[in-house]
Amino acid sequence: MAWRDNYRAATFRGVGFFVATADSSHGRRQAVHETAQRDIPYTEDLGRKSREFSITGYLLGKEYDVAREELIKACEQQGPGVLVHPYRGELTVVCRGLNVNETSEEGGKCTLSMTFLEAGEASYPSAKVDSVNAISEKGNEVTETAKENFVSDFLTKGYPSFVADAATTKIKELSDYLSSPEFIVSSDIQAPSDYYDKVKSIGSDAFDLIQQPFDFANQVVDAIGSVRSAFGSSAFGMLVDLYNQYFPSKDDDDDAGSVLAVLTPSRQQVVKNESAVSALVRQAAIAQAAIAAVVTQTTETVSNGGTKTASAPAKYDSYEAAIKVRTELADNLDEESEITNNDLVYVALTDLRTAVVQAVPDPELDLPRLAKFSPRQTLPSLLVAYQLYGDASRADDIVARNDPRRPGFLTGGQPLEVLANG
Repeated sequence: MAWRDNYRAATFRGVGFFVATADSSHGRRQAVHETAQRDIPYTEDLGRKSREFSITGYLLGKEYDVAREELIKACEQQGPGVLVHPYRGELTVVCRGLNVNETSEEGGKCTLSMTFLEAGEASYPSAKVDSVNAISEKGNEVTETAKENFVSDFLTKGYPSFVADAATTKIKELSDYLSSPEFIVSSDIQAPSDYYDKVKSIGSDAFDLIQQPFDFANQVVDAIGSVRSAFGSSAFGMLVDLYNQYFPSKDDDDDAGSVLAVLTPSRQQVVKNESAVSALVRQAAIAQAAIAAVVTQTTETVSNGGTKTASAPAKYDSYEAAIKVRTELADNLDEESEITNNDLVYVALTDLRTAVVQAVPDPELDLPRLAKFSPRQTLPSLLVAYQLYGDASRADDIVARNDPRRPGFLTGGQPLEVLANG
């Protein structure tokens, strides 16, 4: 193929011009080290030199001045642009300089001298925080300290039988709640069998488990942890609900202090055991909720009939949605740290809160923001979506966010919540 077949009309940022000559500069950068009392220098290679392209060209015609102004504007624009070089094809460059020469002797023409440098890329060493592993690590610290605190508080041996009976009842209530429709509100169940087996075994083995507090704590933490793989994207909401279900009200705290003062040691231990179970559940739930805020687990059936667990970063449809999750987690972690009487649990909870605030939302993601939009008149949702995004298929998202009484028609003057830059 001859060189003429590859020759292309020159443009920069879409503005055309004629080329008379084209030069380019190539090579490598060196640092020459000349040492005293040494005749032979040392040349150190510093990498390839930035490629420079110099073009001498011109503009012709009755309206050459219009093209001249467009070319000046293109060269003064910030950032790299595409240069179609007549001999080298498309290059991403920055314009280093443009000289324009005009004379009265050559009316209808100007001579151009342009210099371009290859744009390259900004690739520098950078540190990146692994937010998923950071939160997983801090969440595991919360559950480990929660288990240790539970074992130190929960006790039935050496007390009358009603203490063990009360603890057994409390554990069975926990098992029943974790398997109840009240807790399992989602139909998005990926691995229910494993989850139900773990939950049911807590209730069926309740009497044996109260004799072995550490084993009980491990089974509770394991069952609550399996919520993430069993319920996928619904896990976060379920775990937060579980935390709230076992969080004591202010009246309960006030009553507990006054009641314990008049109870026998055995009755006091019954209350202490119930509080220990509730604290273990809350702390395991909030730790798993924090992990669910950054990573979603799903369990898939494989060809041989087994299952495998897959993990993916948690997705948020807007910046505000991520902030809502972060705020809810931070508030719950603050509440839990205020009511715990264990220093190790307190430190683990505050460390987890710090990790959550730093990781949600992911600072590297540019999530769309929410905005308010009021159509001037009642319009179909398809038309509103097209006006906002140029895409009528986005109507479903607008309807889902606002739940209008008539989804097909959005009332004029009524503010709608929409994605501003989605």
